[in-house]
Amino acid sequence: MNLAADFFYDEVRDGFYIPGMMKRAWGAELSVLKEIDKICKKHRIPYFLSSGTLLGAVREGGQFIPWDDDVDIEMFRKDYMKFLRVAKEELPEELYIRAIEVNIETASFVPKVGLREDVMSLPTLEKYCFFPYKVEIDIFLLDELSDKEEEELYREEVLTMLYSLNDMVFEGTSREDVELLLEKIEEALHFHFDRNLSLNLQIKSLINRFFQEFNETEGHNIAIFPYYHLLGNCRFPRKAYENTILLPFCGMRFPAAEGYEMRLDSEYGDWHKKSKSGEDHNYPCYKESEEHVSRILPAKAFPRYSFQKESMERNLVRSLRKQYLGILDGFFLEERRGTELLQKGEYAAYQSLLAALQEGAIAFGELLGEKIGKDAESISLLESYCEMLYQRYQNASSPEEKKKEIMQEEETVSLLKALKERVGKELKVQAVFLLHRAKDFAGLRPLVDALRKENVDCKIIPIPYYDKAVNGAFREVHYEGGEFPKEYAITDYKSYDFEKELPDCIVMNSPYDEYNPVFSIESAFYSRNLKRFTGKLIYIPWFVTDEIDPENPEDGKAFYNMRYYVTVPGVFHADYTIVQSEGMKKAYLVKILQFLEEEEKLHGTLGIEGADESGKKSIDEVLVIMLKKILGAGSCLLGEKEGQGTKEVVSCFLRLLSQ
Repeated sequence: MNLAADFFYDEVRDGFYIPGMMKRAWGAELSVLKEIDKICKKHRIPYFLSSGTLLGAVREGGQFIPWDDDVDIEMFRKDYMKFLRVAKEELPEELYIRAIEVNIETASFVPKVGLREDVMSLPTLEKYCFFPYKVEIDIFLLDELSDKEEEELYREEVLTMLYSLNDMVFEGTSREDVELLLEKIEEALHFHFDRNLSLNLQIKSLINRFFQEFNETEGHNIAIFPYYHLLGNCRFPRKAYENTILLPFCGMRFPAAEGYEMRLDSEYGDWHKKSKSGEDHNYPCYKESEEHVSRILPAKAFPRYSFQKESMERNLVRSLRKQYLGILDGFFLEERRGTELLQKGEYAAYQSLLAALQEGAIAFGELLGEKIGKDAESISLLESYCEMLYQRYQNASSPEEKKKEIMQEEETVSLLKALKERVGKELKVQAVFLLHRAKDFAGLRPLVDALRKENVDCKIIPIPYYDKAVNGAFREVHYEGGEFPKEYAITDYKSYDFEKELPDCIVMNSPYDEYNPVFSIESAFYSRNLKRFTGKLIYIPWFVTDEIDPENPEDGKAFYNMRYYVTVPGVFHADYTIVQSEGMKKAYLVKILQFLEEEEKLHGTLGIEGADESGKKSIDEVLVIMLKKILGAGSCLLGEKEGQGTKEVVSCFLRLLSQ
């Protein structure tokens, strides 16, 4: 397969966040599907895209449904039996078939072709898109419905009894009650259950047999029986499958029933309407495998961020602008001390202070000139200040000049005030914007435009990013500096010296550091490193999603996926995170609480200084801090949406800069 690199990157589609790990699962599933497709083409075995995969091919423009996590196909039972015979021999060794016909103990009524989770050789991982966990493709089996109503009523009655018996055995119902139903079924079917063998397996075999009871009768309708019996859907007209067409899906083409609309109508009803993603009980498909593989090969398993108390620690960092203005404040203090010396008649000490001030002003002028240019008005005012200091030094030699000197001091203070005001304008507030993808600039562009009108010096710095191998090693490098809008000046990341510039704020939109399994920005731009160079590290997500209610089961998958962008280093390292709404802020805090509780359970404590023995206080401490750091102001991606659009983000940002 030739899936583009950006196929695997985190994405938001239809308001749903799709993590890079899910993209890799999709890629692995497509690789498995290609193996199935190859065998089916070789042996002329018909199969069709099914269920969510078919819906993605038809409704989503040939893409996965954002909240889908697996690939589904379907076959007529007779075609499946032929596939089963040849696939046992022709599937690559890293793939397996889980089916009743192979091992009834481990299989369900839906056969699966899967990728083993213990396959860790580099060539195999590369073949399956560097996905190290188990994935399975469902093969839904199409069985025939009888055209005779009495025959279908008979099958329905039998299946109902068998499912009831299975439930009774599974739930441990009394032996007497089980025996009564057993005897009833035996009498109806003329079948004998062996009480010395597993009843569940015998029941499963019978159910599977009755799914096929009326195959080869050429009925007008077919069904996927596990769902048809239990849910009443997945019954299709046979004519929907009379012809096969090829549908594009993820840059490839796969077979589908020409009457796919009739098929989708039966399974989904109004399938044109997109529904929410639903609960997360079995989502993602690799959840259990993820935990297992991390125990087998922790060095190669994709890393998951673990809370560190250093993430909440913050050293004081003063921006270069504040340092320069602080130097001027120091001049004011020294002037006040000079007045006290003059009042006391300590003329020699006063002259020494003036000389020191002049030396400091000259040195400061050199520094300031490098930043704003030697022709700036501030430099001229600073030169005037130095001249005043010299005159005052000359006049401070006798008591007769004391009154005149005090008047000159007042003029000097006025000059210093003008100088500080001018420096404050010419030495602009500097905001650095770090982005790795040019397309993400759209979410920050309105903010940059607004800040420029406020005389903020906005440095747009595209940074490189890398695709990652399964062991975390960097692979291909990408740099998109040439793809940003031409009307914006771009600063080369190689030439910008963070330690020298010390900007007033740094805005990042990649919070993952090394914990995104698919890509990484240059490590120098990880959040833990950036906060060494600014007093305000601000994270603004590159995306917006639909609103997420942690208590709503319909938001279950969306809330689960918040682990990929909330419980990551950047959210904890950042001084502020600006999210799309107050509601989303609450969702962030709930996810963080869930994460901290898991961390405490796993490690015993979060390691926050001052925590009590139970660790409970440490969780409270972190939540109090995060409550202040996460701001539900809005997003520029929401445009002019009242209450949470560009206007609110700009207002929030300017407020942060002024603090």
